[in-house]
Amino acid sequence: MTPSLRARAASGVLWSGAQMWLVRATTAGAFIVISRQLQPAEFGLVALAMSVIAVLQLLGDSGMATYLIRTPGLGERHRSTAFWTSMLLATLLAGALAALAGPVSALFGEPGLAPVLRWLSLGLVLTGLGSVPSALMRRDMRFKQLALRGTVATLLGSVVAIVLALLGAGVWALVAQNLVRGVVNVAITWSVVHWWPRFLLDRREARAMLTFGSKLLSIDLLLQARTRGEEFVIAGVAGATTLGFWALANRLVKIIQETGSSVVSTVATPAFAKLQDDRPRLFRAYESALYTAGLVMFPAMLLLAVTSTDLVPLLLGEQWAVTSRVAQVVALSAALTVFSQFDRAVFVAVGTLRPEVVMVSVIVALHLGIVVLLLPHGLLWVAVGLLARVVLSLPVRQVVLHRTVGLPLRSSLKAWRVLLAAVVMALLVQVSSLLLDDAEAWLRVVVALAVAAATYPVALWLVARPVVRSVLADVRGLRRRRPAAPPAQAPSEDAVAVGAAPGTAVTPDVPPTVTPTPGAGTDRER
Repeated sequence: MTPSLRARAASGVLWSGAQMWLVRATTAGAFIVISRQLQPAEFGLVALAMSVIAVLQLLGDSGMATYLIRTPGLGERHRSTAFWTSMLLATLLAGALAALAGPVSALFGEPGLAPVLRWLSLGLVLTGLGSVPSALMRRDMRFKQLALRGTVATLLGSVVAIVLALLGAGVWALVAQNLVRGVVNVAITWSVVHWWPRFLLDRREARAMLTFGSKLLSIDLLLQARTRGEEFVIAGVAGATTLGFWALANRLVKIIQETGSSVVSTVATPAFAKLQDDRPRLFRAYESALYTAGLVMFPAMLLLAVTSTDLVPLLLGEQWAVTSRVAQVVALSAALTVFSQFDRAVFVAVGTLRPEVVMVSVIVALHLGIVVLLLPHGLLWVAVGLLARVVLSLPVRQVVLHRTVGLPLRSSLKAWRVLLAAVVMALLVQVSSLLLDDAEAWLRVVVALAVAAATYPVALWLVARPVVRSVLADVRGLRRRRPAAPPAQAPSEDAVAVGAAPGTAVTPDVPPTVTPTPGAGTDRER
C-alpha cells in the first residue's frame, strides 16, 4: 500500500474495531439476556424468518454496492441510478414477501412464521434506502462516521430488545431489535449525509451495474444457499427446536467473528480495490489482512472451543447445554475459515470472479450434501462433517488463488504462525481446565480467560515474532501521522460531494441467527 492508503486502512481497522467491539459487547449482553428468556423453538422461528430475509436482501442489493466501491471515476449518474434501482428492487421484494408470507409459513409447518415475515419485510425497504450511501462512505474509507452511526443504531436496538424480552414479548423482541436498528441507521444517515439522489435512472448504467453485480450475486446466492439451505433442511426435517440449537451455536461464533475478522473485512474490499493495478502491493495487503484477522480470530475461536461446555450453560441457561459441543466444532471451523476470508476481495479487486463462482458452487454442493447425509445422526455429526469440508477446501482455495491471480503461496505463512501461537494457548487452557475438573464452572471459565491472556502474547512472541513487529510498526506509524483525508471531488455533475455520514444496508442482528451482510464476504464457512 502507499503510505497514505496504508494509514487510512489501518485507521479504518481501528475505527471499525472500536465500533465492532462496542456494538458486539452490547449485542452480546442482549444475546445473553434474551437467550435466558426464550426457548429453542422461538429462536428457531426467528432464525428461519431471517434465512428468508437474508436471501431477499442479496437480491435487493444485487452487487451494486460493490460496483460503486470499485468503479473509478464515479459520477452522479452512477450514484443516482444505483439508488433508484436498489429502491425499486427492495420495494418489490418486500411486497412479494408480505404477500407470500402465508404460503411460506405453511410450507414449513410454522403458523407463527407468517406475521414475523411480514414485519421483517419492512427491513428490505430500509436496506434499499441505506445501501448506496453506505457504499459511498466505504469507497471513501470514512469508517469513523460508519462506526459512530452503527454504534448508536445497535445500542438503541439492543436496549429495545432487552426491555421487550424482559416484559415477555418473546420473538417480537428480536423482530423489534432488527427494525429499530434499521430505522435508526437510515435516520442518522440521511440526517447528516450531504449527497441526495437526483431523479436519474440511466438504463444503460443500470444494466452495467446489474451485469457486474450478477457475478457477485451468483456467489452470494450460492453462499446463502449453503448457509440458509442448511437451516431450511434442519427446520424441514428436524423442526424449529433443533434449528434453534443450531442457530444459537452459530450465533455465538458469529458474534466473535464480527468482532474480529469482519473488522478487517470491512476495510479490505475498498483497500484492495485501490490496489487493483499494483499486484505486489495487493498481495502484501492480502497477507497483512490475513494475519491481522487471525490475531483476534484464532485465539477467540479456540478459546470458545475449549470453554464452551462451561460457558454456554453458564451464560445462556441450562436449556442450551446440549448445544455446547456443537459450538465447539463450529468454532474450530470458523477459526480455519480466516484463511479464506479475503479471497473474494482479491478476486473483486482484479476483476476475476469466475474462479470464485466455481469454487463456491462446489463447496455449496458438498456442504448441503453433508448436512442432508449427517443430520439423521445429530447436529454434532453435522458440525464435524462441515469441519472436515473446511479443512479439505483450504489448500484448494490457496492453489486456485495462486494460479488465477498469481498470489504467492507463502502469503498465508505468517497467519499459520499466528494460528500455531493460538493452538499453544488453547492447549494450556485445556490443561488448566483439566486440573480444575472438580471446580465450579464459573471458576474454570475465569481461570481459562486468565491463562489465555497470560500465555497468548508470550506464544505470539515466540512463534510469530515477525507479525508482532509488523503490527507494532503500524501502530507507531499511526501515532506519528494522521491519516490522509479523502481527495476532494470537483463540483461537476459527475463529482457531487458525498456526505459526512453513511447510510447502511440493514443487516439483521438478532441473537439466534447469522447476520446477513450482502457482499461482505465474511460468511462463517467460506
